[in-house]
Amino acid sequence: MDEGATVEPFEAFYARSLDPVFRAVLLTTRHFERAEDAVHEAFARALEHWDSVGRHPNPTAWTIRVALNSHASGWRIWRHEQPEPPDVAVADELPIDPFLLRVVWRLPRRQRQVIGLRVLADMSAGQTADALGISEGAVGAHLHRALEKLRENLAATEYAEAQV
Repeated sequence: MDEGATVEPFEAFYARSLDPVFRAVLLTTRHFERAEDAVHEAFARALEHWDSVGRHPNPTAWTIRVALNSHASGWRIWRHEQPEPPDVAVADELPIDPFLLRVVWRLPRRQRQVIGLRVLADMSAGQTADALGISEGAVGAHLHRALEKLRENLAATEYAEAQV
């Protein structure tokens, strides 16, 4: 970003990006409270360093990466994941279908991360690669495998027919 460019106020960034950040982290962590904690920690760090984070090419990606890192640090202590998604849905104008959420929930962690960032947070392959610390090719491979697995799992159920 240009040094002379105007930085978006933190409050506007927070209001605009809280939901996409939370959705991406929740999908990745599969634990509502831990995702909430990680997201709050990430936004607190973003506020603390807003002079530099606000000038970052993608502050949303930065915040997601910090939240995922925060969760990973706690993960070393928790050592297990919640087997099913929480019953509490994210309240917004675009609710996630509970059945579809359960199917995504069962994907491997990296595939969930890529789906969360590429689909829910609408990040590019490059932004996703930067956020996860992997190559763009790996992002594409994980996305391809995740979508293929989702197609297989959904086709094996009555979900596809019920959505027509």
